[in-house]
Amino acid sequence: MKLWFTLFFALCYSSVTWATDLPNDTSLTQKMWQSLGNSEQEDISAQERGILGAALALKQNDPEKALQILSSSNAQNDPLASLLKAEAHRRAALKAVSSAGDYAKHSKLSTQQFAAIDLSDDLSEATVRLQAFADKVDGTEGFPFDILKTNNNIQSIFIVDKSRSRMFVYQRNTQGEFQRVADEYIVTGAKGGDKKTRGDARTPNGIYRFTAVRHDPALRAKYGPVVFPIDYPNMLDRYHGKTGDGIWMHGYPENKLRRPPQDTRGCFALPNPNLKKMEAYVTPKQSLVLIGNNFSFGDTEKQQVLLTSVQSSIKTWIQDWESLDSDAYLSHYHEKFRSGKYNLKRWRSYKKRVNARKSFIEVQLNDINIIHDPNTWQEGEIVMVEFSQKYRSSNYSDIGNKRLYLARDNANQTWKILIEESL
Repeated sequence: MKLWFTLFFALCYSSVTWATDLPNDTSLTQKMWQSLGNSEQEDISAQERGILGAALALKQNDPEKALQILSSSNAQNDPLASLLKAEAHRRAALKAVSSAGDYAKHSKLSTQQFAAIDLSDDLSEATVRLQAFADKVDGTEGFPFDILKTNNNIQSIFIVDKSRSRMFVYQRNTQGEFQRVADEYIVTGAKGGDKKTRGDARTPNGIYRFTAVRHDPALRAKYGPVVFPIDYPNMLDRYHGKTGDGIWMHGYPENKLRRPPQDTRGCFALPNPNLKKMEAYVTPKQSLVLIGNNFSFGDTEKQQVLLTSVQSSIKTWIQDWESLDSDAYLSHYHEKFRSGKYNLKRWRSYKKRVNARKSFIEVQLNDINIIHDPNTWQEGEIVMVEFSQKYRSSNYSDIGNKRLYLARDNANQTWKILIEESL
């Protein structure tokens, strides 16, 4: 009997907060309940439905609902269901003892005994299954559609989805494959839409990189323990006349624990404890940051079609360049093309003059990155292509890094080079 009371009080006082690390998205939670309540979904067994429902109820700290679901489901004999039931009883008991007031102080148990009853590790499977279900319901299951091809220099990818107020983080594992390592609630600019001008309180849309990791005591009170600047404005931003700078991933002011989804001056922010975890995934200049709305995930067939179209355009561009047929080569450039001081007219004159003095050209591309921009621009759909270029001709040789922005109005058109820059 004494042992039973010891276990009971330990369960009551243990401060486990299991399953609260999923995105705090009310609309997503509602979708999950609706999906679980739809018995026509044959891909979810009655047993799995019970486990997911109980886990979701515990996420909302409703142990009574979790117990009700488990008692009426076919999952009662499942070991994971038994653990969920124990956790639900623990939380229900905690509520009961909390309401008992001073009576609870008579417990003789030590903090070490309370901690010994922590079920968090045992319930990690339920966390994974609940997150997978959330991804499926919300359309975020699978790899980001916009990441078409990356070289080995890219170590991590941050997807900032302003419409979902969520940030998905991917990092390479030991096999060199990207795995999702974080799914965080994120706060973005107080004004909706894409950033246009300095001080407009909007978070920019586009493809960026983190440029630094800064620990500055002078920033801590307002921006948290560490800040991560991005390279806004990039060349595509400047091409479109966008202004401003100083866009960071940062934390909350020291006196704030919660913030609404749109509450910054243009940066993107997350709670300070979660921000510190991000430092393990940020490698300056090797961490991509994609910012936009309603990102797509999965759909590998459509992704492959898109990738093939870009690769084909790049291959033909190189072939026409090497052929010394200047008209064929220049046909790959957009009518609104820019490269430094050159527009298309000046570029055409320059390239024809250069090519006329050559008897051969050889171009080799390596370390290619191909990233689809999740946003629609004035010129239509855009992809960013980066590579190391080895150039050799009859009178000149060079090795350098380049970045292209290619655009097309629709999927039936070929890609045209809108911007070309040396890095």
